[in-house]
Amino acid sequence: MLPVRLFSISALISLAAACATGPLTYDDDLIVPGERVGEVEIGMPLDQLLALKGAPLRTAPIQGTAATTYQFDGLAVAADDEVYWIVVLDPRFRTADGISTGAEQIAARASFGRPDCVVSAPDTTLYDYGNVYFDVDNTTGKVRRLGVMDKTYHCQD
Repeated sequence: MLPVRLFSISALISLAAACATGPLTYDDDLIVPGERVGEVEIGMPLDQLLALKGAPLRTAPIQGTAATTYQFDGLAVAADDEVYWIVVLDPRFRTADGISTGAEQIAARASFGRPDCVVSAPDTTLYDYGNVYFDVDNTTGKVRRLGVMDKTYHCQD
C-alpha cells in the first residue's frame, strides 16, 4: 500500500509542478499557415510581440496604413495594434512538410496544393493560398519568402 501512496503523491507533485510552469510557448520554429511562425502569432498584441522578441532590428511604416513592419532575426512582422502577417526570411523556420526559404518551387507547390491566385512580376512569382503565401525567384526557382496571414492580401475578390 505504501508504494501506491508514494507513487500517487509523486504523480500529484509532478502534475502540480507542470501546471505552475505557466502557458506553453511555441519555441519550435514551425510555420503554421494562418496561425503562427514559431512563437509569433497572428492576432498577437503589439506590446506582447515586442516583449517577446525585444527591440526590432529595423522598422518601417507601411504606406497608407497605421501599421508598421518590424524586422527581427529571420522574420518581418506587420502590425498595427496586432500582428496581421509574418514574413519568414530565414530557412530555420519550416512548415510541417519542411518547406522554407530556399526550397524548390515544385516542392512548395506540391506541399501547399493549388493556390488561390498567382501574381507574376519580372523577377518573382507569388503563390497565395489565403492563409499562407510564398514567392519564388524566377531565375533560381527557389522560395525567397514565405508569409503567414489570416486572410489573403494579394488576390482580388
